[in-house]
Amino acid sequence: MEDKKLQKEIIEYEEEIIKAETEHIQEETKILKFMLQSKAEEDEKLYAAVSKRVGKPVDKDNISTVSLPNAVWGEIYDEVSSKQNCLIRPSHLLLPFSLIRKSPELQKHVPEQEIEPGGLGVLKLLGERSTSRAMEIIKEYSSENTRIAHQGDLVYWQAFLSAIGFTFEDPIGEKEVITYIIQHVEGFEDADMDKKLVEQGFKGKLGPHKLATVKRRIASLSVFCDLAGWPNPTHSKEITQLLQKLTKKYGSSKPAGKAITKNILDDILYECEGNNPIDIRDKAMFLFAWGSGGRRRSEVTTANMKDLVKTPENEFVYTIPQSKTDQEGKGHPVPVNGRAARALIEWLTVSGITEGPIFRSITRGGRIKGELLPKDIYRIIKRRLKKAGYDESQFGAHSLRSGFVTTCGRMNKPLGDVMQMTTHRNVGTVMRYYQAGSVSNNSAANLAD
Repeated sequence: MEDKKLQKEIIEYEEEIIKAETEHIQEETKILKFMLQSKAEEDEKLYAAVSKRVGKPVDKDNISTVSLPNAVWGEIYDEVSSKQNCLIRPSHLLLPFSLIRKSPELQKHVPEQEIEPGGLGVLKLLGERSTSRAMEIIKEYSSENTRIAHQGDLVYWQAFLSAIGFTFEDPIGEKEVITYIIQHVEGFEDADMDKKLVEQGFKGKLGPHKLATVKRRIASLSVFCDLAGWPNPTHSKEITQLLQKLTKKYGSSKPAGKAITKNILDDILYECEGNNPIDIRDKAMFLFAWGSGGRRRSEVTTANMKDLVKTPENEFVYTIPQSKTDQEGKGHPVPVNGRAARALIEWLTVSGITEGPIFRSITRGGRIKGELLPKDIYRIIKRRLKKAGYDESQFGAHSLRSGFVTTCGRMNKPLGDVMQMTTHRNVGTVMRYYQAGSVSNNSAANLAD
């Protein structure tokens, strides 16, 4: 029973990733040549490195005739780009079972690395690429945030495998997946490896991952291997049993952060009672997210003035254009009333925003800039929680959303009304938080009195 439950959980992750994956996976690419977009002196550095390898002068006129093994080309490009010590290097574009080679668009998700002075600029892969239309997923029905997370997972796999010395000359196997699981749940045996992943921007902080993150990354690798036509090591019995044991040992595989209920929300808002634009924005943003039904971070960052309508009562109706439960983008109207509406009016007045994203980034000097990202919302929430005296590490990405539902449960609000606000379609999902809030109102709770 537990085996089926775990398999179902992994499959659910995989299905969400497949639904979100909007671009086809490119078939194995024959690399014809590299070309550097850089200054003339940097070009000379490349020619000098190739000349040294082949024992004769090489320049722009004859470099295309040079024939070297892929491994040697990789060493040359790592050398001239000064990225020999990076976990993801230019040479990874040449290795047969490299995720980056199979799907070159992943490169845009690789964190920027500081390189030694004199290092070369961006490498571009030029050559013939054939595409597999059978693997194309229709973009309109995908969640962009899930897709970004999926691609970030693949970049992390590339970096982690590189860190443990995987050569990418052979398919990824069970051994590598098991190593990943143990290291990220039990903790890294090699502290320097963990530190390197953090320093180069692949991990946010030192230490293990949540089991939910581990399972999602396994699902990302599974989807990638299947679409690429590679052997898929993730569904082996040994890996399934290992995940089961770790789930029992460490508890829930989907730890949801502590809910930001109304009393906690009020404490956060107290810390936003300033007159500067940042305080005014944060207050309006928190009330908008919480008061309109516990909006997801992605729904807050994509909230746009064109979908906001002011009512004669000086309140608002906001139409959510797209969400995880509305992939077709039909729209779902929700009210923004009371102090949430008043805070929003204050923010729009101070910012002067009349079109485009409702919530924007702000410089320390108070200048309104571009749109926010979901990770910015998470960072702002954490900062405000800390200022309000809470342990911000106890709260998660969905704490505003779960807090709204939990508070509704405490106040015995009709479940249908709650789901109308949150846009939940699955009763089981919303009931987890609703019941947590309503438990204190149980009519049988005072029998001991």
